[in-house]
Amino acid sequence: MKRAILFCLLVATSASAQVARVFLAGTGNDAGDCTNQATPCRSLQGAVDQCPVNGEIIILDNGGYGGATITKSLTVNASSGIVAFIALTITVSIASTDKVVLRGLSMNGVVFGYADGIAFNGGGTLVVENSVIAGFAHAGINQSAAGVGVLSSTDSNTNSNTVIESSRFEYNRTSGVGAEIGTAKVSIRNSVLVNNSTGVSALSVLQTQPVLIAVDTCTIAHNTRGTEAQASPGASAVIRLTNSTIYHNVDGMLINGPSAAIESYGNNRVTSNTNNSTFSGTVFPLQ
Repeated sequence: MKRAILFCLLVATSASAQVARVFLAGTGNDAGDCTNQATPCRSLQGAVDQCPVNGEIIILDNGGYGGATITKSLTVNASSGIVAFIALTITVSIASTDKVVLRGLSMNGVVFGYADGIAFNGGGTLVVENSVIAGFAHAGINQSAAGVGVLSSTDSNTNSNTVIESSRFEYNRTSGVGAEIGTAKVSIRNSVLVNNSTGVSALSVLQTQPVLIAVDTCTIAHNTRGTEAQASPGASAVIRLTNSTIYHNVDGMLINGPSAAIESYGNNRVTSNTNNSTFSGTVFPLQ
């Protein structure tokens, strides 16, 4: 135990010797020294290239910063009140021990018609906080490897855990949040899913790849399908909702397959959907 603590202290000391931050601004220049706040980078990719491992990119002002490919642990931070506009895909390809945090971004795929807002195809951890991801043709966040994501599509029997909090998903052409073709457990809390093709989607095609999505204190409105669960025979796709509102969707709860289910904890509000406003069952919490 003492050796482990000593190792952590040594790592922290070594990291502190590096330049921990780079800066990004609409008036910057990627050819400059972006570690100096007076000479920030201009593009997100330029800042990523100059940022050290485990460093932080600080966005100083409003602007459009383009897409980027991220292959190392780092944090991108746009503080409250700053509009950090991204219309291209951010690709995150990291090792299983790496972590990327994207905070305060405003992403809109309508501008150039890109398929994904964030393409996460690494095996580490991706955290997206206080961001808006809208208008992408395929998915706001597309996960294609085990880890954390919003469209979980790993094609793996190994479970992928996803936690989403305080987020907004709108005008996506497939799902606001979805899990399909791979074992997945997804938790969505305190979020808004509006004007998507499907608000929350669960799909399972193999018995060895069950999907379970828990929805807590969310608003699901004005989608073509508010929630949709699909399962092939023998597979399992389940969505469970608590303290959430499902309203003004064309289909409130669309269920396809004998082992697909959309279940309620008994405290949801369902109103003004054109079709399919009935849960397939009720879940009773443990006492």
